[in-house]
Amino acid sequence: MVTALGLDVQTNWQKALDGISAIGRVTGAPQSPVQAVAEVKAEDWAIIQERFKEDTLKDSERRTLFALQAGMSALTDAGLLEQPRERWRFGVSLAAGLPLNRLEDVAQWVDPRGQFDLAQFGRQCRQVQRDGIMCNNSNRAAAVLARRFELWGPNCTVTTACASATQAIGTAFRMIRDGDADVMLCGGADSMINPVGLVFFVLLNAACTTADKVEEACRPFDRRRSGLVMGEGAGLVVLEEQTHALNRGARIYGEVAGYASSLDAYQVTAPPADGAGAVASMSAALADADLSAEDIDYINAHGTSTKLNDRAETLAIKEVFKEHAYKLTVSSSKSIFGHLLAASGGPEFVFTVLSVYTDEIHPTVNLTQPDPKCDLNYVAGQKISCKGVASSGKSVRAALSNSFGFGGQNSSVVFKKHQLD
Repeated sequence: MVTALGLDVQTNWQKALDGISAIGRVTGAPQSPVQAVAEVKAEDWAIIQERFKEDTLKDSERRTLFALQAGMSALTDAGLLEQPRERWRFGVSLAAGLPLNRLEDVAQWVDPRGQFDLAQFGRQCRQVQRDGIMCNNSNRAAAVLARRFELWGPNCTVTTACASATQAIGTAFRMIRDGDADVMLCGGADSMINPVGLVFFVLLNAACTTADKVEEACRPFDRRRSGLVMGEGAGLVVLEEQTHALNRGARIYGEVAGYASSLDAYQVTAPPADGAGAVASMSAALADADLSAEDIDYINAHGTSTKLNDRAETLAIKEVFKEHAYKLTVSSSKSIFGHLLAASGGPEFVFTVLSVYTDEIHPTVNLTQPDPKCDLNYVAGQKISCKGVASSGKSVRAALSNSFGFGGQNSSVVFKKHQLD
């Protein structure tokens, strides 16, 4: 993981369990209407740049370097970084958001009349900023990961707004299940904390624009919530076919059991009030996992801290899980490290995995005045241990992670404890 909390899973997870939010005031943009963000700390960014000097000199694009850091950590944790491998059976499935639009690449070629000088740009186009959109297409991060770590099997990039990383993980899961790969490095990386990225979400009326108490700006399911708070970073995991993992003695955190996606095609920036697309996604993921609603003990919610999403997701959970919905534990990781946009499903999936693996669930930070229409158990205040709390009375047997994106994209993935057949 790479988030504003830190550069490794252990640091991120412990701070999440302690209810520590990394959201603060944006740096270097005092006039921005958006002041609350979750930026990767300058000292952590310096560590990444030093660790990947060659890649930094080539492009310095934040999301690509975030992906490299998270990918190296995931492969190291899996014991695969230095191990000989069947390169053609190891692949990458990565979510990537919109490349950086550098205003300098526009201003540099504006003539005295305020018009873009296309002829001059044509002569000097090699002078564009290295981390901008003209030098970095959407699939660059996935390609760099594959080249750096010799993952020469299936390679794909998913760009479906805020559902991207969960869809990338689901795509990797199906590739392995279908026999196309033995191992997939998957998840997402994104960064839109820049002038154009910040304004984009203001124009969509989706961003929180409070300038006071920015550390409390993200409050999913709270009646005072006022919009999403942007974060940046990456979250990558190693998925591996069971027999392949057992044969090499891999540490197994659990099992990806099912995945599904849907498109509600309602509005670009709003879900249908009844959460129909989310209902379809969650229901199909449960069916794919061959699990019932009662088998799920925890949901890592999309939980964006927007008026429309939080209510629609709550209604969708109630529709899918019926009376069991009130026995579930639910929490939103975005309250801790912000909304990582296309990458958000990556770190959230890591936290979902750890909840199943450790039987602990992190709290939803800043949830102090619950919205009466959001009446599920959102784990407000402090972490909980699910021993004796979850519906099983024993542990978190299985969990579901949701990601819902602009344009009506919905995706859900189910993770459960690993048991040999």
